[in-house]
Amino acid sequence: MFWYKYCYLSVALILFLSQSLFAQKLTLQQSIEEALAHNPEIMKGKQTVKAAKAKLWEGISPENPKLFAEFEGIPWSRHSLSNYGERKVGFVQEFEFPLIYYFKGRWHQFEIRRVSAEYLLLQNKVISEVKKKFYKVLLLEKQLQLYKDIKQLTQELYRKTQIRVKAGESPYYDELKMKVDLAEVENRALAIRKQYEIALNDLALFLGRKHAKSIEIEGELLYSPISLNQDSLQRVALESHPHLKETQEHVNQKKATRNLSWIGLIPNIEIRCFQQEFQYEPLPKVWGAEIGVSLPLWFFLKDQGKASSTIHELEAAKWQLELDKRKVIFKVKEAFSKLILAEKQVQNYQENVLQEVEELVRIATISYEQGEMGYLDVAEALRTLNRTKAGYSEALFKYLAAQADLERAIGVNFIDIENY
Repeated sequence: MFWYKYCYLSVALILFLSQSLFAQKLTLQQSIEEALAHNPEIMKGKQTVKAAKAKLWEGISPENPKLFAEFEGIPWSRHSLSNYGERKVGFVQEFEFPLIYYFKGRWHQFEIRRVSAEYLLLQNKVISEVKKKFYKVLLLEKQLQLYKDIKQLTQELYRKTQIRVKAGESPYYDELKMKVDLAEVENRALAIRKQYEIALNDLALFLGRKHAKSIEIEGELLYSPISLNQDSLQRVALESHPHLKETQEHVNQKKATRNLSWIGLIPNIEIRCFQQEFQYEPLPKVWGAEIGVSLPLWFFLKDQGKASSTIHELEAAKWQLELDKRKVIFKVKEAFSKLILAEKQVQNYQENVLQEVEELVRIATISYEQGEMGYLDVAEALRTLNRTKAGYSEALFKYLAAQADLERAIGVNFIDIENY
């Protein structure tokens, strides 16, 4: 029986360690979903929205009622409230005009929508940052592999050069040059390794994790052309950008505040209910009620400045909305221009540079086979090819990062633009 338990615990421990040691593969979509669920900024934004919703009832509720008790007819010889001649107990409740509650409710609804738009803006920011951090890890992963190949090739070149120098077929200068090149490649590979670890940790922390252990990125830097024009992107941005929605709700709040300031002319209503009792007289307990109205007699002295300031604040909010629209259009133009430039660089690599360097390798290989070039010339051509591939990966990263920046500038993902 003991051996059964021992075997069971051993198997469970092995399974646990295997799951802990093997890296978890993360796609871009999974990274975005994880960030939207666990990123600290997102969690803070969610609580801010909940807080705004919770304040709705606070804004449309009347003031708390006031309880009161009045005692009259207490003799001088007795200083106790129980020896009253007449007692009145009741409560007072003040109500504002119903239209005031309506506009207060509207103000809080605008606040909820404003905070929700702010949260959506935060989501767009987080998604954009996740994409760029994810692409950065892919870039460094690709470059790390390329520099490993370059390092291996350079080591082979260095070994061949040493043999040729000892045989007297090459000058000692070639050996020194290859040694310097090898040191340079090793340093570059080491730097990329360190950058890769930092980028992986940066991505993990942004996703809401405490460390980057057991994370492995699954994906590839690919070029996918986007057929969108700048005018349509600007139109989409003006219609759906979260920051513009946030500013528009701020304008609506200022309108509600202006209406509330002028509704101050409407009087408040005060209801007073009480029970009256006479202790030394054979009279029954009686109920009474009073209704009072507050007159805004000093409105033009007390609240005129407040009402006037709300008008100016509303105009300022409208101009802020216009300013934000212009900023959004500028950001879209700027991001679109960067995307076009990055796309041209990728296309230049695909149509010219990659083809030319591959032709260089082909010519060098044929020349080597025909005895017209040496092995070092072929190896140098191969190293040039690897460096060109590293540059092409950098161009792809800039193109994909420019896409993420453009989506953030528009406020909508490219996939969702088709619905507009």
